[in-house]
Amino acid sequence: MKLLKKMMQVLLAVFFFGLLATNTVFANTTGGRFVDKDNRKYYVKDDHKAIYWHKIDGKTYYFGDIGEMIVGWQYLEIPGTGYRDDLFDNRPVFEIGLQEKWYYFGQDGALLEQTDKQVLEAKTSENTGKVYGEQYPLSAEKRTYYFDNNYAVKTGWIYEDGNWYYLNKLGNFGDDSYNPLPIGEVAKGWTQDFHVTIDIDRSKPAPWYYLDPTTGIMQTGWQYLGNKWYYLRSSGAMTTGWY
Repeated sequence: MKLLKKMMQVLLAVFFFGLLATNTVFANTTGGRFVDKDNRKYYVKDDHKAIYWHKIDGKTYYFGDIGEMIVGWQYLEIPGTGYRDDLFDNRPVFEIGLQEKWYYFGQDGALLEQTDKQVLEAKTSENTGKVYGEQYPLSAEKRTYYFDNNYAVKTGWIYEDGNWYYLNKLGNFGDDSYNPLPIGEVAKGWTQDFHVTIDIDRSKPAPWYYLDPTTGIMQTGWQYLGNKWYYLRSSGAMTTGWY
């Protein structure tokens, strides 16, 4: 039941807050200073710590719910909605389920503000969700990630060099847990494309696609896989029934 609730929260957040998310724009925080204490970094103004999203001197930072500046890969609520922007620890926080996406912050804490393809350290369970000053192993593996106009990792279909690729929209649902690490990664093998739209036809299952297990390139036409023949339309979607 907990897992089903989490899945519904994820799907609803993807839709409703996807409608709200335009370009990430919020006020520039001024009048404070960065403070190092106990191997952590904070931004303090009038004796209060900055929390969540802030734009400082033209760069974007995230300080979490207790004011600790974060670094590296982070799965965070989207900025620019007004619910987690420009807050300090003396102000109330609205507890609502905001859509979350993957972002990358440099070791100086500044958000990587790119809207194109970037080769970065692969995100793993060991190098995500870290704060400034925390020791953790950097991934030796490099992967290509695509970023949208709000500097978040893209999901869904992309067309590059004459081929289609699919960037995972959802994470993995375990027995009683949700792992967002697969989000934004290039899908390989059999993959379902879940459409989250207000006019979704719930009677139709999400279509299956087959992506090359090495390159991730979407396949079409007849494919012999696992001792069975499958036909993939020009759109890549697998046919069912007689064809």
